[in-house]
Amino acid sequence: MVGPDSIGTIAALAARSLLDPPTEGELRAGLLAPDQPATVRGDPERGVVASVVRGDEGFVRFLAVDPSCRNQGRGRALLAAAEADLRAAGARSVTVGADAPHYLWPGVDTRELAAICLLERARYHRVEANFNMDVDLAALPPDPGGWRVATAADRAAVDAWAARHWDFWRAELTRALGQGGLVVTEHAGDITAVCAYDVTRAGFVGPVAVRPDLMGRGVGVAPLLGALHEMRRAGRTHAEVSWVGPVVPYARVGATIGRVFLVYRKDLT
Repeated sequence: MVGPDSIGTIAALAARSLLDPPTEGELRAGLLAPDQPATVRGDPERGVVASVVRGDEGFVRFLAVDPSCRNQGRGRALLAAAEADLRAAGARSVTVGADAPHYLWPGVDTRELAAICLLERARYHRVEANFNMDVDLAALPPDPGGWRVATAADRAAVDAWAARHWDFWRAELTRALGQGGLVVTEHAGDITAVCAYDVTRAGFVGPVAVRPDLMGRGVGVAPLLGALHEMRRAGRTHAEVSWVGPVVPYARVGATIGRVFLVYRKDLT
């Protein structure tokens, strides 16, 4: 098993191997998350795979093979090692992509043709597609105000709000708050909407969540624009709304369809 001391080497491997490599910090957060640590197998110089379990579902969170080591069976061997780890942990399936709350990508980037071919040859089946939306931060609508960046004093309220309304995103929202990347709006002492940014990857926007009884009223626009303006003030020129659900809220602020990611799954039973 590959240990935490190898994260820097894995980051260098990612930089050589992937079109959108995570930084060392992003890998450290994604693979060493205390609430969902990954099992990492392989050789950090040549190829590694990282897998995690959530209930009886297994996920491949990260897979990279150095270009000089491809077409030698290394990728297939890494997938087989991850599958064995997941079976031993009680997983009934393995999915590549859609791996909240510590995902690095919402699937396999369609530009990563070698990875797609590897998965299909290993009998993985495409089960869905996710996409990001691109935002040119130089062309944002005006800041509407009425929002603020949440602080440590808000942690209990944000956690309770997420648990009540959006439990699937609870871990991401509280992590965003801890990193200083959660914008909130409020009315009459209650949170009405939130927007996280720079949580799992720098430049990613989301989750964006609105109190369910207020959905469809444009309540999420203020925290979304607030987050985008914060990113612009920090010097960023481009952002990606990650793993998009409804398109309309983001199209309203000028976002366009961007990268597409394919989600693959294999039965382990």
